[in-house]
Amino acid sequence: MKTIKEMDIFADGMRIFLDYVSRQLRKNPNYLPHPIIRAFGMAFQGIESLKNGECSMGFSSEGTKDSVYEPYIVVLKKQKNGVEVKEILNAKVGKQLSVDMMIIIFRLQIQLDKIEGDLIDPEEAVNALNYVIPGKKFYFLGNRWKEAKEEFMKLMKEGKIHLPPDPNIAEQLKQIRSETPWENYPNNIRALIGSFIAQKFDSRGGIVVITTPKKLKIEKYKVFDIATEFLMAEYARCLRLVSKKID
Repeated sequence: MKTIKEMDIFADGMRIFLDYVSRQLRKNPNYLPHPIIRAFGMAFQGIESLKNGECSMGFSSEGTKDSVYEPYIVVLKKQKNGVEVKEILNAKVGKQLSVDMMIIIFRLQIQLDKIEGDLIDPEEAVNALNYVIPGKKFYFLGNRWKEAKEEFMKLMKEGKIHLPPDPNIAEQLKQIRSETPWENYPNNIRALIGSFIAQKFDSRGGIVVITTPKKLKIEKYKVFDIATEFLMAEYARCLRLVSKKID
């Protein structure tokens, strides 16, 4: 529970951020920030007319022309000297996000807005994620894909890797030749290799390897998806650790 002073500072910070969003909209009427941001903006706009103790809700699910973002709900409660965030909900999967997660999404929006267009280089995506999420948890595989593939194949031959129960994966792996370019690998195979090779590049563990080829681009909305999925997974992991300590 935040103190009144903390909530007041938070509200001031959110006003500054919403002013930033308004400026972006004036520059570009088609500007479409993440739905968490739009839901928060809707809830925040309604807070001024409320009495202390009353709540305001914002809901947003609009996406890009190519992909629909997952719907988000934000509920704010007006306090005497500030605003309390009561709920940040991914309505599709029914998962709660913390205020800290939402602030990270806000900061990621600003970082991605610095790059023009709806597409971003994979290395730029990793730089943006590492800038807003503490711990340097994201790694761009880039030119090390051959090393990762060879290590993956070696571990698989040694029986140290068990493939998912999907016959298509085994067949796809058989069709890959030594001369096959990384960009011609199926997306699921690149992701599979990246998931098993993460610890080789960071012995601390918990790192996410981005396997998108250098020649390809990533949609910005997918960078948000990477961030929210990572943050929710980390939150769940922390809850498990706390539960173990209590037990």
